[in-house]
This record gives sequence, C-alpha cells and structure tokens, in this order.
Amino acid sequence: MGIAAILSGLRLVFSAGSGFEGVTEPISMAVIGTTVPGKVREISVPEGGRVRKGQVILMLEREEEELNVAITKVVAENRSDSLASTQKRQTFERDYNATRKLFETSNSVSEEQLWEKELNFKTADAELLKSTMTKKKEWLEHEMAKAQLEKRILRAPFDGVVVKHRKKVAESVQALEPLVDVVDVRRCRFVTYVVAQEAQGFRLGQTVKLQLDGSRQPRLRQGKITFVSPVVDKASMLRTVKVVFENADGSIEPGVTGRILP
Repeated sequence: MGIAAILSGLRLVFSAGSGFEGVTEPISMAVIGTTVPGKVREISVPEGGRVRKGQVILMLEREEEELNVAITKVVAENRSDSLASTQKRQTFERDYNATRKLFETSNSVSEEQLWEKELNFKTADAELLKSTMTKKKEWLEHEMAKAQLEKRILRAPFDGVVVKHRKKVAESVQALEPLVDVVDVRRCRFVTYVVAQEAQGFRLGQTVKLQLDGSRQPRLRQGKITFVSPVVDKASMLRTVKVVFENADGSIEPGVTGRILP
C-alpha cells in the first residue's frame, strides 16, 4: 500500500491541537537482485542482520565462473611468448646493427644482406608488438572473467539491515528478480500531504517538531523540511511535504504514522 493510499484515511489538514498527519519511511531502502540467472548457493547474512556497504549478502552457484577466472589468470600470467619475442627481437637487432656497421665501414657485406638483416629485425619487432597486445588482451579477458564472477555475488548497496530474503538456498532465480530487501533506518523521512493554502507556511530547511505513533507514549523528534512540492495534485488539491529526521538509535520504526506539531 502506498503512502498516498494510507494518508487518504488520515486527517491531512491542520487543526488546533492536532497537526499535519503523515507516515514515516526510511530514506535508504532497496530491493536488490542479481543481473544474471542462477541458483542460490549461500546466504551470508540472515534476516535482521546488519550489513556494511559492499558486504556480501548472498551468492549464486559460481563454479564455472571460478574456473574461468583461474584459467584466464594462468594464461595471462604466462610470459613465455613475450620473453621469447623479446629475446628474438634483441638478437635480430644486434645482428642488424652489426651488419649495418660493417656495410658502412667495409665492403664485406652486400646491400642485399643488410636488407635481409633489417627485414628480420623489423619482423621480430612486429612480433614483439603483437605478443604485447595479445598479453594485454589476455589480461582484459581475465578481468572480464572476474566481472562475470562478481555478477553472481549480491552485495549491500549501503549500510543497513537485511529485512527480507525472498529466496532460499538451492532455489533458482532469474536475472533482475527481487531477492533481498535492505533498509537503513538511521535516517528517516516523514511524508505528509497538505492542503495547498496550508503548505504555504512551510519552507525548505525549516525545523519542525514531529510526534510519532507506535508506542503507548508519543515519541517526539525534530526534523528538517527537505521538500515542499511546487505543484498541487489536481485530484486531491494537496501538496507533498517531506521532513527528514535522525533515528540513529532505531527507536522509530519506519512505517508508523505521526504528525507535524503546530
């Protein structure tokens, strides 16, 4: 159920002793999944577990991708072709330089022999360049293999709490299928919908007092207005107002109702 639907049953207009009523929500919340299909191999963080940004939450089966990473690494680290091409070029370069020196200082070497030595040197130089480019390509293929492996690992997009797993170990998943719900409740937002004329009393950056429900005793928070809609909804004639407040202790459960106090 959306916030607008929830608020449709609430008193939205300011009245003495009441306030502008609305609903709280976490600022950072995400439903995440992998970009590739597969089967869940491991769930690293259970529901309710805290995560840091980048921490592994879930992994798909990845044996084939791990083998591909290992194979491409062995190929990329093999420098035998590069070393052979380097030695060959150095040998032909010395031979060419020696032959050219003899050609320039004596008549013991013909011009055709010098051309042959130069051709051998340039061919070896081209082979070394080709070997260098091939090695760069092999390293790029290794990086691509690692990227494909990383796609099978689901990481936290921000610091927060895992609130829901939608798949169990050994279950199959599709690409972009929702798998995990993550929220960060340390900063929350209060959203209310206000009659257009009443909204004129709000301004960006304004500090307001919030009274939040969900407990026997009203819970008070201070917040700052971060958004006042510049347009009025044609159907309801209401404007959206959003207030951000701190919730570092997690005592406010996003989703509870409340009000902006007068």
